[in-house]
Amino acid sequence: MTVVLIDVALAALLLVVIARARTAVRQPRTRIAWLAALVGAVALLTQGTVVPLPLMDGLLGGTNILKLVQNVLTMVALWLGIQAGTAPLTARVRTLRWGLPASLAAMFAAVFFVALPERGTSSFRFIEDAVVTSTGAWVYGVVHMAGIAGLGVLLCTSASRSLPGVRPWFRAGAIGIVLGCVSEIVDLTLTRFFAPNAVVSALFDPLFYLGVLAFVIGILRSSRVSTLIRRRGETLLDDLRTVARTRGVAEAAAGGGTDGRLHALRVAVEDRAIATSTPLDAGERGLLDAVDLHLTRDLPGVRP
Repeated sequence: MTVVLIDVALAALLLVVIARARTAVRQPRTRIAWLAALVGAVALLTQGTVVPLPLMDGLLGGTNILKLVQNVLTMVALWLGIQAGTAPLTARVRTLRWGLPASLAAMFAAVFFVALPERGTSSFRFIEDAVVTSTGAWVYGVVHMAGIAGLGVLLCTSASRSLPGVRPWFRAGAIGIVLGCVSEIVDLTLTRFFAPNAVVSALFDPLFYLGVLAFVIGILRSSRVSTLIRRRGETLLDDLRTVARTRGVAEAAAGGGTDGRLHALRVAVEDRAIATSTPLDAGERGLLDAVDLHLTRDLPGVRP
């Protein structure tokens, strides 16, 4: 079951990476979603279901350091996915605020090496097995899961500010991820200090990885929706330029990308109609209404 869920999530992420590669090259905004999918795919590859885990971990010394790498990559992919759905359309990978993921990565690494000085040989269930006798393993597992759960809560609360069509997928993904992390914290605690419970132990994989799948769909949707919005704006701008030329309106330089140029030209066209006492015909008025609808749409990063 676990392997199937991991491989399905990996296949979905690789599909996003391949399908959106050309768009990511052409459109800087979509690179955020594309990078989230790429990092997530690499994180799932480190699970060892495709490439043998001992082989990958062996490159890092064979002492389960791959587990830390996997955890950091998962956290970064989740954070990038949140940015893909909620950052403004003008956002770029380089302009994102990387303080939170950098701080979480540093905390994961510090706790990992301090709490787990002896890590044994490469194992898929490294933390789960170590926690039976190691309080340090329990500390790291709880810190890591709490960090991921925190990002899941952020994903859920920020879903209201995400792109249209993305919100339900992000919310579903967040719920699955948070519940999965909570179940894992409970499982680790029971295993370390009380007695393991088979039902609790079985909860993490379906909850977490089904949440990841919903999250991946949200990433794909965010990339697609961003592209559709951009194309819609460009089409409206071309149509408005035609009207402007017909009415002798010169397009002035304007900042703010396509939306900024749309707004400036829309105002100029209407001002010209008023100044020359030549009312807009039905088609021109319909175009201006469409521009207004586009400019007043729900924006990612802004609460509706």
